[in-house]
Amino acid sequence: MKIIFAGNSRFAEITLKEIIKKGVVPSLVLSDKDDVCFKAAESEGVNVKSVETKDSFHETIKKEDPDLVIVASFGVIIDSKTLSLAEFVNLHPSLLPLYRGSSPIQTAIMEGVERSGVTVIEMSEEVDSGPILSSKEALLGSKITYPEAEELLAKEGSALLSSVVSNMENIEKVEQDHSKATYTKKMTREDGRIDWNKSAQEIERRVRALNPWPGTFSETDMGRIKILEAYIQEQTNHGPFGEVGKTYLATNSMIAVQTGRDFLLISKLQMEGKNPVSAKEFLNGNIGFVGTVLK
Repeated sequence: MKIIFAGNSRFAEITLKEIIKKGVVPSLVLSDKDDVCFKAAESEGVNVKSVETKDSFHETIKKEDPDLVIVASFGVIIDSKTLSLAEFVNLHPSLLPLYRGSSPIQTAIMEGVERSGVTVIEMSEEVDSGPILSSKEALLGSKITYPEAEELLAKEGSALLSSVVSNMENIEKVEQDHSKATYTKKMTREDGRIDWNKSAQEIERRVRALNPWPGTFSETDMGRIKILEAYIQEQTNHGPFGEVGKTYLATNSMIAVQTGRDFLLISKLQMEGKNPVSAKEFLNGNIGFVGTVLK
């Protein structure tokens, strides 16, 4: 079977490496030349070509005439004209029809979902709406970060994908229940701006979901501060009891920030233009930061 793999992002990179380990070796990988997936294909000794537009993707598929195209976090629009050229399957990091769209992992973490999964679908022109070929639940837990979830779901997905590819002729397609579909949005840099009126729980989830990109941040008199790692400290009756956004010195030299409900404890941060540091290291040279109000 002639297989083409199309993907961009770390999710696609991990998926590609894992399916190759399992014996599913594409004859060609299509990716952005600056993407980690492109570099992974090169390191694995697989033919790779840079494709960044739907027209160049279409022409490549038409020329190569594959039996199967595997798509994972590709980001290039694939229309019905291209889908008619071969069998297309997509690996999506959620239990479809839940969390369709471009940010299923981030959204699941932000919403506090502890069980998610992966789904392999036959692709249709409408995003993430094709018939389900196989799916598998995965436990995320309550403290997982985006990079951890991305790796977990890519590895679970690659095993599922390998099984689908080896049994394509015997798999029964199941239509999604479109009435239960939920959707995610494309994340922008502004999604990382922290609203301190939210609860510490909501902000802590956002910190785990949006690092490393776009990152969660706030404005200070010293410039923009990026929150890299944080925890929750409950308050009696949950608060707030002080000005929202005000900083305090917490135990273990962490920085406590008053939120709309409870404290957010910052343990690792990065000031604009500086290297990431622990809160303790930061306060060693900036103890005056304590008492300021984050905007």
